[in-house]
Amino acid sequence: MANSTKNLYEAFANHISEYVQAHLDQEIVIDDLSERIGVSKYHLNRLFQATTGFQLGEFIQRRRLQKAYSLLSAGECSVIDVSLAVGYESHSAFSRAFLKAFHCKPSEVKPGTECIWKTPNTLKNISRRDSELQPVILELPARKCHGFYGSGFKDNSFKSLAESLFFELDKKLQTINYHDYFSSALGVALESPWQSDHASSRFFAGILDQHIPAELELDEYLWREGKWARFRYTGAYSMMWQGISRIYAGWVIPEGIALKDDAIVQVYLNKPGVTPESMLVTELYFPLLGD
Repeated sequence: MANSTKNLYEAFANHISEYVQAHLDQEIVIDDLSERIGVSKYHLNRLFQATTGFQLGEFIQRRRLQKAYSLLSAGECSVIDVSLAVGYESHSAFSRAFLKAFHCKPSEVKPGTECIWKTPNTLKNISRRDSELQPVILELPARKCHGFYGSGFKDNSFKSLAESLFFELDKKLQTINYHDYFSSALGVALESPWQSDHASSRFFAGILDQHIPAELELDEYLWREGKWARFRYTGAYSMMWQGISRIYAGWVIPEGIALKDDAIVQVYLNKPGVTPESMLVTELYFPLLGD
């Protein structure tokens, strides 16, 4: 399984590039792309970024605008026709994106010129095994968690949202004199925020406790049973995305790890506010496919 998955990772960035190039005039649906490439939707963007350095959405937009510039430079199409040819239904949205990318309006492109930036036609896998990443592989039972769901991703982090959700959870738990809950606190990003609108990206903040009274009316999250790889990240929550990206780039890809279509679970081992940010420890659980 590891060898076949590793071979898939070595080729999948170029498969994505080919698919995007062939569908620039259409809506590119992540579900369809994930199924075609053979990589879990939840992990697709993270793997693509770890492999290429590009966010998938950024890459798609760059490819569309590159093609638009090329068509305009050729002088054979109107601006409206070009915007439709690269998948923009709104002419104004196309013009804004084009101006931001090239610092000129579509109508100002001079014949025979080339755009100022390009994405490579061939995407190379630059990931190497990070010997410092030594996960513990665990078989875990299904566990029910209680807390709150919320939406909002800001500055590459769910930190602000998580703080507000835990504040509300704390108020609920104080009503039953439950003060030491943070020893079992966890967070789960329910989808990749780079595959949807940041404001609608969901996060669950809660605790691992089977004995929460129903009258508290907390939301539930089921941490599914199965095989999980546990890593430890030390540092500020706002920078945790870098630790997660490092695991994708330095372990998942070079080792050819087959990931299950499930969310990464963050378990917080000490309490913010009383612990310096540089000493905060979080266990990161990556979902693995079985043998």
